[in-house]
Amino acid sequence: MARDEMLLTRRSQGDQLYDLYAPLLTARQRQAWEFHEFSDLSLAETAEAMGTSRQAVHELITRSRERLAELEGLLGFHAREEGLKKEIRRLNERLDGGEEEGMGRVRDAS
Repeated sequence: MARDEMLLTRRSQGDQLYDLYAPLLTARQRQAWEFHEFSDLSLAETAEAMGTSRQAVHELITRSRERLAELEGLLGFHAREEGLKKEIRRLNERLDGGEEEGMGRVRDAS
């Protein structure tokens, strides 16, 4: 996997974890994350917006990533969600192929 692709995957997964677990971060961690990740501000720009140092923002982002990974490890919501999506895709493919057997499982999952 190319470096750019790895960074994009990491960022995408981080954003997905943030969507699930943001309420469990501190207000400062959420603020730093939103400025840096969602508004695409640099660390220096985020620091200026938050009235703090670049190093403090870097530490907030790093701790946020670590906390999100920890929460996923403990709770596993993202992994479960991905597993369910995969199963739904598989069942939909079976239904598209004319297999009626999967219909009951799709109804049960809904």
